[in-house]
Amino acid sequence: MIMFSIGEITLRPLERGDLSLVHQLENDFLGTYFSRGMPINFRSMDEVINEYEEDIKKGQRRRLVVIYNGNEAGIASIYENPGPMKRAGIGLYLKRDYWNSGLGKLATLALLEILFYFQGYERVEAWSASYNKRAHKTLEANGFILEGRLRKSLLVAGNYYDWYIFGILREEYMEKRDEILRRILNEKYNEYIKNMSIFSQ
Repeated sequence: MIMFSIGEITLRPLERGDLSLVHQLENDFLGTYFSRGMPINFRSMDEVINEYEEDIKKGQRRRLVVIYNGNEAGIASIYENPGPMKRAGIGLYLKRDYWNSGLGKLATLALLEILFYFQGYERVEAWSASYNKRAHKTLEANGFILEGRLRKSLLVAGNYYDWYIFGILREEYMEKRDEILRRILNEKYNEYIKNMSIFSQ
């Protein structure tokens, strides 16, 4: 099984045995409210299984389990976008225990390292509800830029909100990469750079 480690987290591919974690996160009201703006979306285990099987068939979404200190902390997603440009969208669910811990910034950084540094993507984007200030800070800390908004396109609990789209290009990330790595990894920076040096030899 391929795994990617950075700082204090490891990402590994989602397996069928992880679907109970997906089910738990998909049915957490606050989790869905802050991750994608669709709370009270009740998902049965059968629906979660069907979605997993569809992902395998279509190959347009890859999901990774976020592991912190040996514990499953959440799910990260990579959405492949069709078209001539090699671009992807990203998403992240974290268990509430890990909110405001810095894991969101670290998991987002891990996704950018995979997509830009190792896989040569040209663009990565993320969508967020206008009220999700924590997500905005996480994205901006990783170099994302707010590129636009769809006004009053999201209905939650009787109120309309804007959808924000954040984006970052490969050249922008690579220019700021060292600065971002130092800021988010802190004391783990040197260890990570040393581990990655094998790829630049």
